[in-house]
Amino acid sequence: MKFKPALIALIWALLFSTASVNAQTTSTTFTPSHLKSAEQFLIATGINTQFNGMIENMIGASTAQIPEAKREAFIDVMKKFMSKYYSWDVLKDDLAKMYAAEFTEDELNQLTTFYNSPLGKKVGSKTPVLMQKGVALGQQTIANHRPELEQMMKDAFEKKDTPAKQ
Repeated sequence: MKFKPALIALIWALLFSTASVNAQTTSTTFTPSHLKSAEQFLIATGINTQFNGMIENMIGASTAQIPEAKREAFIDVMKKFMSKYYSWDVLKDDLAKMYAAEFTEDELNQLTTFYNSPLGKKVGSKTPVLMQKGVALGQQTIANHRPELEQMMKDAFEKKDTPAKQ
Protein backbone atom coordinates (compact mmCIF):
# COMPACT_ATOMS: atom_id res chain seq x y z
CA MET A 1 0.00 0.00 0.00
CA LYS A 2 1.33 3.43 -0.89
CA PHE A 3 1.45 5.78 2.11
CA LYS A 4 0.36 9.33 1.43
CA PRO A 5 1.52 12.35 3.46
CA ALA A 6 -1.76 12.67 5.39
CA LEU A 7 -1.61 9.06 6.54
CA ILE A 8 2.01 9.41 7.55
CA ALA A 9 1.13 12.62 9.41
CA LEU A 10 -1.70 10.82 11.24
CA ILE A 11 0.56 8.00 12.33
CA TRP A 12 3.32 10.44 13.31
CA ALA A 13 0.86 12.55 15.32
CA LEU A 14 -0.40 9.49 17.17
CA LEU A 15 3.09 8.27 17.95
CA PHE A 16 4.34 11.70 18.93
CA SER A 17 1.36 12.54 21.14
CA THR A 18 1.56 9.26 23.06
CA ALA A 19 5.34 9.42 23.34
CA SER A 20 5.06 12.96 24.70
CA VAL A 21 2.50 11.92 27.29
CA ASN A 22 4.61 8.97 28.40
CA ALA A 23 7.77 11.06 28.53
CA GLN A 24 6.08 13.72 30.65
CA THR A 25 4.32 11.44 33.11
CA THR A 26 6.87 8.90 34.28
CA SER A 27 9.08 10.80 36.72
CA THR A 28 6.78 12.65 39.15
CA THR A 29 4.59 11.33 41.94
CA PHE A 30 1.27 13.03 42.61
CA THR A 31 -1.22 12.80 45.44
CA PRO A 32 -4.45 10.99 44.66
CA SER A 33 -6.42 14.22 45.20
CA HIS A 34 -4.17 16.10 42.74
CA LEU A 35 -4.75 13.40 40.10
CA LYS A 36 -8.47 13.42 40.83
CA SER A 37 -8.52 17.21 40.35
CA ALA A 38 -6.74 16.78 37.01
CA GLU A 39 -9.23 14.13 35.89
CA GLN A 40 -12.18 16.30 36.96
CA PHE A 41 -10.70 19.19 34.99
CA LEU A 42 -10.35 17.01 31.88
CA ILE A 43 -13.94 15.84 32.25
CA ALA A 44 -15.09 19.44 32.69
CA THR A 45 -13.40 20.34 29.38
CA GLY A 46 -15.36 17.56 27.72
CA ILE A 47 -12.33 15.72 26.40
CA ASN A 48 -13.65 12.42 27.73
CA THR A 49 -16.71 12.67 25.48
CA GLN A 50 -14.81 14.20 22.56
CA PHE A 51 -12.26 11.38 22.27
CA ASN A 52 -14.42 9.25 19.97
CA GLY A 53 -15.11 12.21 17.70
CA MET A 54 -11.42 13.08 17.51
CA ILE A 55 -10.58 9.50 16.59
CA GLU A 56 -13.32 9.39 13.96
CA ASN A 57 -12.02 12.67 12.48
CA MET A 58 -8.43 11.42 12.38
CA ILE A 59 -9.43 8.17 10.73
CA GLY A 60 -11.82 9.93 8.37
CA ALA A 61 -9.15 12.41 7.30
CA SER A 62 -6.75 9.61 6.44
CA THR A 63 -9.17 7.33 4.58
CA ALA A 64 -9.17 9.47 1.46
CA GLN A 65 -5.51 8.51 1.06
CA ILE A 66 -6.33 4.78 1.09
CA PRO A 67 -7.32 2.96 -2.12
CA GLU A 68 -11.06 2.27 -2.21
CA ALA A 69 -10.53 -1.51 -2.21
CA LYS A 70 -8.60 -1.35 1.09
CA ARG A 71 -10.49 1.48 2.77
CA GLU A 72 -12.98 -0.61 4.75
CA ALA A 73 -10.23 -2.88 6.13
CA PHE A 74 -8.11 0.18 6.99
CA ILE A 75 -10.98 1.80 8.91
CA ASP A 76 -11.67 -1.45 10.76
CA VAL A 77 -8.03 -1.90 11.77
CA MET A 78 -7.63 1.73 12.83
CA LYS A 79 -10.80 1.64 14.96
CA LYS A 80 -9.67 -1.55 16.69
CA PHE A 81 -6.19 -0.18 17.25
CA MET A 82 -7.42 3.17 18.52
CA SER A 83 -9.95 1.64 20.90
CA LYS A 84 -7.21 -0.59 22.28
CA TYR A 85 -4.50 2.07 22.71
CA TYR A 86 -5.91 5.56 22.10
CA SER A 87 -9.13 6.00 24.04
CA TRP A 88 -10.20 8.06 27.04
CA ASP A 89 -10.27 4.99 29.26
CA VAL A 90 -6.76 3.98 28.24
CA LEU A 91 -5.14 7.42 28.37
CA LYS A 92 -7.04 9.26 31.13
CA ASP A 93 -4.55 8.41 33.88
CA ASP A 94 -1.58 9.56 31.78
CA LEU A 95 -3.46 12.67 30.71
CA ALA A 96 -4.28 13.44 34.35
CA LYS A 97 -0.58 13.07 35.25
CA MET A 98 0.36 15.33 32.36
CA TYR A 99 -1.98 18.09 33.59
CA ALA A 100 -1.03 17.52 37.23
CA ALA A 101 2.60 18.13 36.24
CA GLU A 102 1.69 21.52 34.78
CA PHE A 103 -0.92 22.79 37.25
CA THR A 104 -1.27 22.74 41.02
CA GLU A 105 -4.27 21.03 42.54
CA ASP A 106 -5.77 24.43 43.38
CA GLU A 107 -5.26 25.66 39.80
CA LEU A 108 -6.94 22.52 38.44
CA ASN A 109 -9.89 23.08 40.77
CA GLN A 110 -10.18 26.69 39.56
CA LEU A 111 -10.00 25.55 35.93
CA THR A 112 -12.67 22.94 36.61
CA THR A 113 -14.92 25.61 38.09
CA PHE A 114 -14.40 27.74 34.99
CA TYR A 115 -15.07 24.88 32.54
CA ASN A 116 -18.26 24.02 34.43
CA SER A 117 -19.49 27.64 34.05
CA PRO A 118 -21.58 28.67 31.01
CA LEU A 119 -18.61 30.46 29.41
CA GLY A 120 -16.31 27.53 30.16
CA LYS A 121 -18.79 25.13 28.58
CA LYS A 122 -18.89 27.33 25.49
CA VAL A 123 -15.08 27.34 25.33
CA GLY A 124 -15.10 23.55 25.71
CA SER A 125 -17.65 23.09 22.95
CA LYS A 126 -15.85 25.47 20.57
CA THR A 127 -12.32 24.14 21.16
CA PRO A 128 -12.53 21.09 18.84
CA VAL A 129 -13.91 23.20 15.99
CA LEU A 130 -11.28 25.88 16.56
CA MET A 131 -8.55 23.23 16.67
CA GLN A 132 -9.76 21.77 13.36
CA LYS A 133 -9.85 25.23 11.82
CA GLY A 134 -6.37 25.91 13.20
CA VAL A 135 -5.01 22.69 11.70
CA ALA A 136 -6.65 23.52 8.37
CA LEU A 137 -5.18 27.04 8.49
CA GLY A 138 -1.73 25.61 9.18
CA GLN A 139 -2.05 23.09 6.36
CA GLN A 140 -3.23 25.77 3.95
CA THR A 141 -0.42 28.11 4.94
CA ILE A 142 2.16 25.39 4.32
CA ALA A 143 0.49 24.44 1.03
CA ASN A 144 0.53 28.09 -0.09
CA HIS A 145 4.27 28.27 0.51
CA ARG A 146 5.22 24.70 -0.34
CA PRO A 147 7.57 25.57 -3.23
CA GLU A 148 9.55 27.85 -0.92
CA LEU A 149 9.72 25.14 1.77
CA GLU A 150 10.80 22.53 -0.76
CA GLN A 151 13.54 24.84 -2.04
CA MET A 152 14.72 25.54 1.49
CA MET A 153 14.86 21.79 2.18
CA LYS A 154 16.68 21.15 -1.07
CA ASP A 155 19.22 23.85 -0.26
CA ALA A 156 19.72 22.54 3.29
CA PHE A 157 20.20 18.94 2.10
CA GLU A 158 22.62 20.00 -0.62
CA LYS A 159 24.74 21.81 1.98
CA LYS A 160 24.86 18.64 4.10
CA ASP A 161 25.87 16.56 1.07
CA THR A 162 28.66 18.94 0.08
CA PRO A 163 32.02 18.10 1.70
CA ALA A 164 33.24 20.81 4.04
CA LYS A 165 35.78 23.17 2.56
CA GLN A 166 39.11 23.14 4.30
